[in-house]
Amino acid sequence: MAEYNACMEAFERLCEDVNADKKSAIDQSDYWLFELGFRSAIEELLNIADAGTQAKEFVSPRFQMLADKILQARYH
Repeated sequence: MAEYNACMEAFERLCEDVNADKKSAIDQSDYWLFELGFRSAIEELLNIADAGTQAKEFVSPRFQMLADKILQARYH
């Protein structure tokens, strides 16, 4: 199976979107910051899966949806 870097692909899409209007820019050197945020969110999802509880809701609706699904799956 080929390796897949979902974080890098998401970052590249973000760069294309933000840089398209020429009013603001994201540089490839900013990837580390994007990856740190992405990894932090994944770590929090793993903590929710391990603990079965969530202390604070995610701001991102997609991450919150995943957290809700994780919590629901634990109770079935």
